[in-house]
Amino acid sequence: MSHITKQSSGYRTGVQFPAEQLTAAVEATVGPHGFEDVTEQQINEYHQLADELIEGEIAGPDALWRVQSWTGCALQLRRSNGVANALLASIPLTASGRDALLDGRFGFSNAEREWVCGPTDRAEALLSWGMAGRTPLDQIAALRGLLAGWYAFYPDIRVYARARSAQGQKLMTRLGFEPIRQPEGAPLLFGSTGFPHRMAQKLAVRDGIRVEEGFA
Repeated sequence: MSHITKQSSGYRTGVQFPAEQLTAAVEATVGPHGFEDVTEQQINEYHQLADELIEGEIAGPDALWRVQSWTGCALQLRRSNGVANALLASIPLTASGRDALLDGRFGFSNAEREWVCGPTDRAEALLSWGMAGRTPLDQIAALRGLLAGWYAFYPDIRVYARARSAQGQKLMTRLGFEPIRQPEGAPLLFGSTGFPHRMAQKLAVRDGIRVEEGFA
């Protein structure tokens, strides 16, 4: 468990766990926020929730499972009383995956194997592929889960995100992200300017925080 403790405090930058430790590490990081790894049997449920909550194009069930099987930890789902209410999707990227994203070649559902890190690969960037919740409290749980995973595993690498709603774009600003110049016609992309410690600290101490706007 000492390895997990060190990783959770940002000890090893951009490096994922050995495969046999990955599940325990993810559970220790996002489990306190109610999230669990998605299994193949849950992919359709995950896709249905994403389709309901996220604006515009989303990856289909087959594409979602390919990425989950490659990474071992890209997709997490949160439930309350047996009902799915929030989701997280984050893809650790190789150097070629980062370049494909910045070049506008990496869309919403066309991830290629060489772009995506396996469990023991060093990540060169992280793509926040999707984040959503049914209610403001579910949305806050998703944000907490994202920040927990970011800090635990990828504190010093750049995180990218596409915010397709006005609320999502406001959230990117609050988290210190900046718009990334993209080829004409490519989806809007934001890049982090550092880990948002102030936001993370506020969320950690204010359990009853009220969300003014949703995000997806």
